[in-house]
Amino acid sequence: MICDTMVSVIIPIYNVSQYLEKCISSVIRQTYDRLQIILVNDGSTDHSGLICDRYKKMDKRIHVIHKQNEGLVQARKTGLALAEGEYICYVDGDDWIEPDMIECLMAGMVQTGTELVISNHFCDMGNYVWKVKEIQRPGVYHTADLVPIMLYTGIFYEFGISQFVWAKLFRKDLLWDIQMQADQRISCGEDVAVTYPYILKTHKVCFLDFAGYHYLQRAGSITSCYDAEEQTKNRILLKYLQNIFNRSIYSESLLGQLNQYAKNLLLIRQTGCFDYSIKDKVLMIFGGIPREANVIIYGAGKLGQSLYNYLEHQTSVKITNWVDKNYKMYQELHMKVNSIEELKTQDSGTYDFILIGINNQKTAEKIKKNLLSINIEQEKIKWLSKDFIKKRITY
Repeated sequence: MICDTMVSVIIPIYNVSQYLEKCISSVIRQTYDRLQIILVNDGSTDHSGLICDRYKKMDKRIHVIHKQNEGLVQARKTGLALAEGEYICYVDGDDWIEPDMIECLMAGMVQTGTELVISNHFCDMGNYVWKVKEIQRPGVYHTADLVPIMLYTGIFYEFGISQFVWAKLFRKDLLWDIQMQADQRISCGEDVAVTYPYILKTHKVCFLDFAGYHYLQRAGSITSCYDAEEQTKNRILLKYLQNIFNRSIYSESLLGQLNQYAKNLLLIRQTGCFDYSIKDKVLMIFGGIPREANVIIYGAGKLGQSLYNYLEHQTSVKITNWVDKNYKMYQELHMKVNSIEELKTQDSGTYDFILIGINNQKTAEKIKKNLLSINIEQEKIKWLSKDFIKKRITY
């Protein structure tokens, strides 16, 4: 595709020197070269700033901003303020993109005349790479048809549209107000605060049958950012979205979806918040697990890691094993995960429950079926309770 329209690529950077060269190099080598590459060094204390300056000397398309650390939301605002392109593409500093990614996104934008182009992506963890596809099939959709399932398809938990700002191409004129008005205090769900409000400003959205973005999943990155202010951070994001959705013509649908999103967010970031008023049990998300129980965690993704982190920091429930079908991948990242084959030989007397640490209902149902097939007692298998999924929560 030949097009002379400029795309501004905004790369927020904070202490990612180990990955940054691969990231910047992948953007420089794009087959679509009408680029403005904006590197926003958000107060890094490692060598990230030096790497930015070195690449600036190598490519005149690169602009570097060094600023004090103010968080991802402000870093993206800083980058957008300097953007000269008609279209905006975000890349995180520890990720990288395939050589034709921006060309493919631009082709989708030009050929369909939509206001947002969304592609699939790859997830990279250690030496393992797998493709993650959007729920929506490739094609052009009217926004009004997407809104009812945008955050939540009705199956727990499944996004109708991925929340990430990366692997997407935005129109700057529509993005400007959304990004610039984002609450700077948001430090969890920074992408969510932009992606869905932006979609509400569109008329049509294009989904591509293409994957060109590599999202790096680092060991412990899911739980390492947790701190004493987690509850406050989650509430800021949820209240921000609530205010935006309240003003939408689709408010009833959006607020219902937001309630489900809030539960999923808390589930994987603040698992113990549902146990505050319970004395004799923990993990009310599973219907309640008696204190002093022995459990196996099945699954080492976001929910599995959150469960492990929560149970490891309290003394009532004991973890006797942690398993996942991709255990080798997690072991390479120094996580204490074992093969699911161990369940066939592990003495059933050594555990009271197997907690399916997967937040996707379809996958959880398959796992339960497999556990039953190897003669695991049904009453020992626990997944999220129906009451939890139906429950309306306050935030």
